Amino acid sequence: MSKLYVVGIGPGDLDHMTFQANEALDSADAVVGYKTYLDLINPLIAGKEIISSGMMKEVERCREALDLAASGKTVALVSSGDAGIYGMAGLALELAAEMADPPEIVVIPGVSAVQAAAAVLGAPLMHDFAVISLSDLMTPWDLIERRLVAAATADFVVALYNPRSKGRVRQIEEARQILLSARPQDTPVGIVRNAMREGEERIVTTLGRMLEHPIDMFSLVIVGNSSTFVDAAGRMVTPRGYAAGTGDRGPGTRAKQEKAVDKQLEDSPVQILNSRSPILDSRSRSLMIVGTASDVGKSVLTAGICRILKNRGLRVAPFKSQNMALNSAVTPEGGEIGRAQAVQAAACGIPPHVDMNPILLKPSSDTGSQVIVAGEVVGNMTVREYHDYKPTAFGKVRESFDRLSAAHDVVVIEGAGSIAEINLKAHDIANLKVAEMAGCRAILVADIDRGGVFAQIVGTLELLEPAERERIAGIVINKFRGEPSLLAPGIEFVEKRTGVPVLGVVPCFSGFRIPEEDSVALEKRGSGAGDRGAAEKLKIGVVKLPRISNYTDFDALEAEPDVRLTYVEGADQLRGLDLLIIPGSKATITDLCFLVEQGLFEAIRAFREPIVGICGGYQMLGKRVSDPHAVESGIREAEGLGLLDVVTVMLEKKTTHQALAELLPAGYQVAPRCRGDLEGYEIHMGETILGPGVRPFARATERSGRPVEVLDGAVSCDGRVFGTYIHGIFDNAGFRSAFLNKLRRAKGLEERPAAELRDDPFDLLAKHLETYLDMERLLTLCGLGGGCRDGGQPEGERR
Repeated sequence: MSKLYVVGIGPGDLDHMTFQANEALDSADAVVGYKTYLDLINPLIAGKEIISSGMMKEVERCREALDLAASGKTVALVSSGDAGIYGMAGLALELAAEMADPPEIVVIPGVSAVQAAAAVLGAPLMHDFAVISLSDLMTPWDLIERRLVAAATADFVVALYNPRSKGRVRQIEEARQILLSARPQDTPVGIVRNAMREGEERIVTTLGRMLEHPIDMFSLVIVGNSSTFVDAAGRMVTPRGYAAGTGDRGPGTRAKQEKAVDKQLEDSPVQILNSRSPILDSRSRSLMIVGTASDVGKSVLTAGICRILKNRGLRVAPFKSQNMALNSAVTPEGGEIGRAQAVQAAACGIPPHVDMNPILLKPSSDTGSQVIVAGEVVGNMTVREYHDYKPTAFGKVRESFDRLSAAHDVVVIEGAGSIAEINLKAHDIANLKVAEMAGCRAILVADIDRGGVFAQIVGTLELLEPAERERIAGIVINKFRGEPSLLAPGIEFVEKRTGVPVLGVVPCFSGFRIPEEDSVALEKRGSGAGDRGAAEKLKIGVVKLPRISNYTDFDALEAEPDVRLTYVEGADQLRGLDLLIIPGSKATITDLCFLVEQGLFEAIRAFREPIVGICGGYQMLGKRVSDPHAVESGIREAEGLGLLDVVTVMLEKKTTHQALAELLPAGYQVAPRCRGDLEGYEIHMGETILGPGVRPFARATERSGRPVEVLDGAVSCDGRVFGTYIHGIFDNAGFRSAFLNKLRRAKGLEERPAAELRDDPFDLLAKHLETYLDMERLLTLCGLGGGCRDGGQPEGERR
């Protein structure tokens, strides 16, 4: 009679196959299986007929094995582990029942993955246990949840198969929450990857900290019960009760158990223990950059690390859960995010996306902000209202991170401000709570330029809770000027005092510019007084509004060698300027009132040189700004500067687009001989209506990838004053050159051609960081050493 052996080959190492499995393979004429598993037993099946297939071919593979056996051949159908545990035995029997003349089926047991993992960990399965797969491919998640609840409340040791894949990242997190509802955070947990095969890795941790470690489809997770403990050698043990008088509690008291687990974690909070080789490095898929304060350089360092990882062949994305900034950007789909994350996306070589900055706060007053979630405005909130909203906001943060993590090899996360603001930690959704969510380590950045760097570092770490402090894998001292060797005693002290290594001292870099995140950095900008050669330069002033937004619009002007750009705060600073710019504003009417209060309103009206208004500045140049719906403030209407014959009405819905535009005749009056389309982006709440005293500046031809014909901006009849809604207009080299050359001619300066393309600033930044940081140590400490992408997935998992 024809025969089909369904063979469990065990974990994959030939030493752990049963004698019966070897015999079945030896007697088989043909061997059928998943290619990855056939490769593991290749020495045993040489010379036989081999039928292999890839993922998602289980049914076809099983039918082929049955048909071959029914034709008279002896066939071995291979499963990893045990064929009857998440293997091929059940499917073979199901399909055989449909056949008129099925072959004889013999199921050969093997060492299952749960047995192999348990042996690697010690003896965690000595008492009752439950095995649950977290793959919801063929089992509804609500049913899996019910099983998890039942196992958790019944105090089973729980073994989790298929814990996490690239397409499934939330299930392991939800499983942990269910288990935490029934047992304490210090419950021992073992994570075994590639059990009893090449590349075996072992982690012993706790239920509270298990997500800090890498878990993937090659991992099996075993969660202990109430009596499971970790012995002095770091092995998990679940007592059966053989020892006299111990019962289910086993030989160790809870205090002893806690001490053993603490010792295991103290030795190395992120290490993976390998029973065959020295300690290996974790391969987490995220890294967080946090700071001792605001403006220490987190955004720039994040961009540089993104480019370093990209240059190493990894698919990398930036992430900042919550950004409070008035410098924003627009994604190709029309969503609004912080400009820093758009810059970091460029460093990664990918388009910006709202998932990179799911929560954006744009301050509209000292006590409130416009709240933007997933790229869209959800409303204006006070601090108290936003605190109440934070649980909902953090849900959006988690969803965005999960999507980014599933689509990329590495996510580089930027923190916000200082991680040691003890008055804010209870409501934190931007710093170490995000690192906990992501299960990653963090690099602490300190700014030596502001002074007191060692106090910054030690003070910050001292203010953290022990669990928070364990997340800090290294320290970077940023913005250094001078001889690095002079810092050696301080670095030695910090490392000895905190136990955290200093990974490098990064000097201030120059020669290129990365757009800054928000107005914190703007506070450091000088007035330009004392600039040598100022007479031979174009003097451009930008009004420093209290709620200035997107002042990165002027970085390209500031980089011009013959431009001196300053930020104007008083009427006396208008004297001698060749050009005045009124920038964007988060609260146009409120900032108009500021101009009146500062005496700038009448001074600007009396200014006789060219004036430009961008976005909110364009609205201020008009005759009137109305806010009937109180979108930006409680002031419903204000008189404008009256320099352009336009009026603006604030609308409830914000306009956000990446845009292409072409100059109209009045625009060419502003920038003679300009060539090419204009690229930029729009972010504004209002609609501006032109009167007969102005002409339109440009025509938008594309918005968010869709063709349009929309007039933009306005130019005064004499061409001296113009406004536009297009942010980034000066980033267009042709327009910038033509516009500035008109000013140069008026001042008698030499005209200049459009600036030539320079070296990629992100590559310059990456090279700078790699020169001064111990990158291999940094990446290894944070679980990114090696930079390898995940391999294949086990049989039965198709995502």
